[in-house]
Amino acid sequence: MSGEATPIPPHMAAEFYVWFWWYSENNEGRFNLGDNLGVVYAWVDQRLSFRRPGDQKVSTVLTGENPAASLEARAALAGGKVLQDVRIGMRRDEREFYATLRGPAVHVGALKLPQVMSEGLEEQVYDRMFLYEEFHLVLGAILQQFADMRASSEWKSKVLPELRGWLAGKVLEPA
Repeated sequence: MSGEATPIPPHMAAEFYVWFWWYSENNEGRFNLGDNLGVVYAWVDQRLSFRRPGDQKVSTVLTGENPAASLEARAALAGGKVLQDVRIGMRRDEREFYATLRGPAVHVGALKLPQVMSEGLEEQVYDRMFLYEEFHLVLGAILQQFADMRASSEWKSKVLPELRGWLAGKVLEPA
């Protein structure tokens, strides 16, 4: 058996990105990740990119201070586009991380770790390794939370209708 993970079905990444956006907005960015990780705050940050279903190329990119709050972002989803990339911010305790989640495999790109305060070079390397691992543990827990919710009986009966209502409500609001 190889050590490679099972690939994510292509549509699941786009669903995860939208769920993450919806969940973070409706819970003030608060993700309760259980006893091991505790409460983490996460949000859509300064970049969203969309593509048409079936296309590989990005067709719309929104950037700026808060593109997730823009009418254009929800209109892109309402118009049938899917999220291809999303820039996220994440805060755990006093540490803030930023990363771009890319494509249908949820690749992590442009990861910005919190500043390392250690003095020695070796200690700085270990601190950065710890922060890198911490980011991936938290992201993995958020992905697991999505997977659990997506596989639950509540997905179709409760979550999906709420998510669609959120999308429709935001698109219909005046600017």
